[in-house]
Amino acid sequence: AESGKLFATRCRRGIVMGRNARRAALALALGLFLTRPAFVPHPRTLNAESSTKDSKVAVASGLQQLDASYNPQWLEVEEQQFGQLDWLHPQTGFAVAATGLYGFDMFRFLGLVKPTATEALIAVFVYLGLYASRLEEVKNMDKHYQVSFYASVGWTIYALASLFHALSCGPEPPMSRDMAESLHTVGAGIFLLSCGYFYSYHWGRIFRHIQEGRFRPYFAFGLASLTFVHGLTVGHIWKMMDDPQWYDTVQKIYPDQWQWIADTRFAELYLTALALFLVILHLRGVLTGTANATWVFLGTVIVPTAALFWETVQIRAVAWQHYWMYGPKHW
Repeated sequence: AESGKLFATRCRRGIVMGRNARRAALALALGLFLTRPAFVPHPRTLNAESSTKDSKVAVASGLQQLDASYNPQWLEVEEQQFGQLDWLHPQTGFAVAATGLYGFDMFRFLGLVKPTATEALIAVFVYLGLYASRLEEVKNMDKHYQVSFYASVGWTIYALASLFHALSCGPEPPMSRDMAESLHTVGAGIFLLSCGYFYSYHWGRIFRHIQEGRFRPYFAFGLASLTFVHGLTVGHIWKMMDDPQWYDTVQKIYPDQWQWIADTRFAELYLTALALFLVILHLRGVLTGTANATWVFLGTVIVPTAALFWETVQIRAVAWQHYWMYGPKHW
C-alpha cells in the first residue's frame, strides 16, 4: 500500500494527459460515425443557371481548397442553412434532452459535484432513445455508414455499462458490485465485437482506396486515432479480466477514480452523439467539409477537455498510471 501511495504521488502531475488525449482523439475521430435521419434534407448542387451566373464555381478559399484537393466535387455543393432543416422529428426531442444533460454536466464538472444514479438513468433513456429514433433510416444508408452506426451503438452500450460500474464503486451505488461486474462484462463483450466489426471493414476500405488512388489522409488519421484510443479501452478491459481485484486496488489508492470514470463516460456519450450530428450536417450540405471537422474538434474536444481537466486536478483520480499498476494476482 505504501509503495502504491508513493507511486501515485510521483505520477500526480501526469494524471490528465492520457485520459484527456483519449477523449480528444475519440471525440474527433467519432465524427466518422453517423446515420442519416429523416429530418435532414439532401444537399443541393448548383444548377446550370447558378453556375453560369457565378462563372460555374467561385474560386475556393481557405478550407474549401483543402476539401477540393482530394474531392473537387465539394466545390459544386451549395451550402444550406440551419433554417432550411425540418426539425419536427422525434430525434429533435432526444437531441434537446441530451444537450440539456450535457450542459448540466459541464456545470457539475466545474463545480466538482459528484454524479448520481438518477442522472445515469436519465442518460440511459435519452441516448438509447436517440439511437432508436435513427434505426429506421439506417437500412437506407451506404454500407460504410451502416457499419459505423451499428459500431457506435455498441460503443455507447459499453459506455453506459462502464458508467454504472463506476457508480457502483461510489458512496451511493445504484446496484450491487456483482451486478455491476456482470453488466460491465457484457458491455465489454459488445465493445470488443463492435471493434472487430468496425475496424475489419474500415481498415479494409482504407487499403482499397489506396489501391484505387482515392486515399484520404484525414480519414486515415482519424481512423488511426480512434484505433489507438479504443486500444486503451481494450487494455482497460484486459486488466479487469486478468485480475478481478485490479480495479479495487486502483480505487483504494485513488478514492475518486469512480467519479472520474463516470464523468468521462457522461461526456463521451454526448460527444459521440454531437459528432454524429455534425457529420450528418456535413453530408446534407450544412457546414460542410473541413469547416465541419474544425467545429467537431472545437465543439466536442476543447470545452469538455477543459472541464474534465479542471475536475481531474481537483480530485483524487488517475488518468493513465493505472495501466502500469497490478492487483493482488501479481503480488
